[in-house]
Amino acid sequence: MDEAVIRRRIGGAEVMREQLRFLLEVAHRPNVTIQIVPCDADEHCGLAGGFIIAERNGAAYAAYSDAQPSGRTVNDRQTIAQLAARYDMVRAEALPFKQSLRLIQEVVSQSG
Repeated sequence: MDEAVIRRRIGGAEVMREQLRFLLEVAHRPNVTIQIVPCDADEHCGLAGGFIIAERNGAAYAAYSDAQPSGRTVNDRQTIAQLAARYDMVRAEALPFKQSLRLIQEVVSQSG
């Protein structure tokens, strides 16, 4: 997740605090890993748009690529493999899990 997502106020300060606290809460679930790509990270492929990769039994089987005015679902293995490689590149730019959670907590504290 891009750092701008946790810093841009959508719905006002209280709404953002609640959303960020929720992120901190779900981050402790065993199937959730939150990592923040800091604003000072170099240009990376994640800036081209968001995507989701669905896995079943540890294997990717579908993906969703987000774009305006609409996104698209992807089922072909080659495109899914390309998106999985991009995911790994974005994760390489991201802060580690615990550092990401500390950053979210810092933003919550700064929001009053």
